[in-house]
Amino acid sequence: MEAKVFLSACLGKVLELKGQDLFLKVGTVPRTHLAGVIKHLPFEPVKEEMTRAIVEEFLHPKQRENLERSLSVDFAFTLIRESQRFRANVFVQQGTYSLVIRTLWKTIPPPEALRIPPILQKIALERSGLILVGGTVASGKSTTLTSMIDMMNRTVERHIITVEDPIEYIHRDDRCLINQREIGVDAQDFTSALRFAVRQAPDCIFIGEMRDLETFDFALGAAEVGRLVMSTVHAKSVVQILDRVLGFFPPDQRDQILMQLSFNITCFVCQKLLTAKDGSFVPAFEIMVGNYTTRQLVREKKFDKIPQALVNFANEGMLTFDQSIFKLWQEGVIAQEEALRAAERPQEMQNLMKGISLDGSKGRILGS
Repeated sequence: MEAKVFLSACLGKVLELKGQDLFLKVGTVPRTHLAGVIKHLPFEPVKEEMTRAIVEEFLHPKQRENLERSLSVDFAFTLIRESQRFRANVFVQQGTYSLVIRTLWKTIPPPEALRIPPILQKIALERSGLILVGGTVASGKSTTLTSMIDMMNRTVERHIITVEDPIEYIHRDDRCLINQREIGVDAQDFTSALRFAVRQAPDCIFIGEMRDLETFDFALGAAEVGRLVMSTVHAKSVVQILDRVLGFFPPDQRDQILMQLSFNITCFVCQKLLTAKDGSFVPAFEIMVGNYTTRQLVREKKFDKIPQALVNFANEGMLTFDQSIFKLWQEGVIAQEEALRAAERPQEMQNLMKGISLDGSKGRILGS
């Protein structure tokens, strides 16, 4: 069986079952993630020749060179039969290739489908500044930013450059001109790609992930000279995003970085996925918009006061996780058990829920 035919069959079954990942390991049957549990798929055990054929078929020559060198590489691809994108990682284990392939949305989801708050749709149209989206692995960070870029593409005239590893979604030029560069295929590394990006007259630069000091230093510099820079960070809260950013820099530079950061914050977002009643995943958001107060708190490193600021400026679109979770429960999207499990302050969440069930009023919003 050809690699493309085999992979189409396996991924077709994953999509049919509404699974999340496909696991291919030599000597065992293909498996998938269903509701967080690994399940067997109805196929024969994977042969070594098949995983090698997949590598030959789907990896760019430069990616194959990188695989030989580092023994692991990320890539993404489109299967014409399924006409949708998949993100994958291939790695060596016990001398053979194993693959983990994640299903992506068939088309770029609009903000409404992702339940992205209106403030983020508005923020996406800003002309300059820094937008960072934090979250854990597979929390939908890049999908959120991709949706915001797609909305920009349908709304305004801009030149957008993306630097990704790998390219997850393909953007088609609409009102924007969008150039997408993939590390290992179109560019050697993030550093060189970003260095040249500023010479390519971008209005907006999307960086797949903030990985190190050089990447963030570039992002901050680009924001300072009037570009809109968007990227993702591994973090569990807005405050943790700030801590992560500071951690990139040596102690003697951090006061200066906080000063620069405070002038260039457009919006910092964190998100986590919750399980909806229908078994799908839905994001809850924490949102900090750059205003006089939040910029001052960042500049003075008063990160502990940021959660209360999010509550105080709810009228400007700022949001705490618990406010977002409460709304999902109130609208019947998630069950009470899931809301309490995910809440930052479950006891206060429970009290508010009881208040609503008793008198039908909204009561006060958490933290206010």
